[in-house]
Amino acid sequence: MSTQVSVKPFSEERVKGAHWVDERGKAFKNPWDSFEQFKTTEILKFQWQMLTGKDETLKQAKSLIPHMVPTFGHSQPREDLKVTWLGHAASLVELPTRPGNTDELKGRGVRVLFDPVLLDKMFHGIGPKRQSTVPCEISDLPEVDVIAISHNHYDHLDLASLTEIFATQQFKYDKQPLLFLPLNNWHVVSGLGLPRDRVLEMDWWEEREVVVEGVGEVKMVCTPCQHSTARTGWDRDNSLWSSWVLNDPHTSASVWFGGDTGYCNTKTDTHDLEEVSKYPVCPAFKQIGERLGPFTMGLIPIGAYKSRQVMSPLHASPIDSVRMFKDTKCEQAIGIHWGTFRMTPERFTEPPERLKVAAEAVGLKEDVFTVVAIGETRSYKV
Repeated sequence: MSTQVSVKPFSEERVKGAHWVDERGKAFKNPWDSFEQFKTTEILKFQWQMLTGKDETLKQAKSLIPHMVPTFGHSQPREDLKVTWLGHAASLVELPTRPGNTDELKGRGVRVLFDPVLLDKMFHGIGPKRQSTVPCEISDLPEVDVIAISHNHYDHLDLASLTEIFATQQFKYDKQPLLFLPLNNWHVVSGLGLPRDRVLEMDWWEEREVVVEGVGEVKMVCTPCQHSTARTGWDRDNSLWSSWVLNDPHTSASVWFGGDTGYCNTKTDTHDLEEVSKYPVCPAFKQIGERLGPFTMGLIPIGAYKSRQVMSPLHASPIDSVRMFKDTKCEQAIGIHWGTFRMTPERFTEPPERLKVAAEAVGLKEDVFTVVAIGETRSYKV
C-alpha cells in the first residue's frame, strides 16, 4: 500500500523581496554588500589554476575519502533525528518517529532528501566524474517523502539522478515524493513528467506543511543564502537559490540545510579569522538563526573555496562555515560540499583539516561541527 504525501495550501500573498530583480519573480540577485561578481581577470587566473594545478590526493580519492555502504540509521533509535551524507551536498534526513500509538504508524519518521546527485557522473552522464566512491545505488534508497533542491547548478540538480529516483520510488513504494524548488525552476524539471501540483516552487521565507499519511508531518521553510544559478550561458540568475529549514511539529527536531552558499567577500586568499573578519558578511544567516533557530543540526558546506578572491561570495571556506554555524544557531553540524567532485583547485582532502582549525578559532567544542564518511548516518537526540 502506498504512502500518501500531501501539502497544505499556502494562503499568504507572495510579495516582491529585495532579491527580486523584476516584478514577475523571473530574475534574482544577492541584495547584500557581501556579494560581488568576480572580475574577468580573477576567473581567468582561477581557470589557469584548475588546468595547471596538481593534486596527488585526487588520484587516491577513492581510498582517502572515507566511505561506507549506508544503512540510513536502520539500527539507530527511531526517536532520534537521523542524517545520512551521500557525498557533495546530497543528504537524507529522517525526522524522529512520531510519538503515539506506533501500531497505527509506519515505524519511521518523515524523510527528506536534499540535492540528490547520486550517479557516477553528473550532467546526463557526460559531465564531471565523481572522484570519490558512490556510496549506494539509487535503488537502495529507502522510501522518500520529500526531495528539496537548493539551486539549479548541475552538481545540485541532476536530472538523471532525479529521473531514476522517481522511477524507483514509484516501482518500490508505489509513490513519488514531493519536489521542492526555489522560485522559477519548474522549467528545469518539467521534462520529468511530474504532476505540476507535486512540484512546489518557493520564495525565501515561505513555508509549507507536508503531511505524510501514517508517518507524520514536516514544515519546510525556504530560506536565503548567497549564491547564483545557471543551466546555460544565457540564464544566469533567472532562477532563485536557497537554503532550507526542516521543522518537526511533534518534537523539537530541526535541521538547517545550507546547500551551496558563500558568506562574505574577501579580497585576499586568506583563512585567518582576524583577516576575514574585516570583510562584510551576509546578514541572512543571523536572520535565519533569529527567526527559525536554534537547530538540532546543520548541513553546512565547507569546500570548493580556492581562490578566496573568486569563490568567497559563492562558496564558504571552513572559516566561513563555522561563523555560519554560529549565526544560524546550529547546535551540531556536518560539513558537506567537499570530497566528491573537483570544483576548485584546493587539495581534495583539505577542507576537513581547515574545518578543525576554524572550529578551534571560533571556540567550538570538539566534534560539535565535524565531517563524516560518505554513506555514514549520524543520529541526534531531541
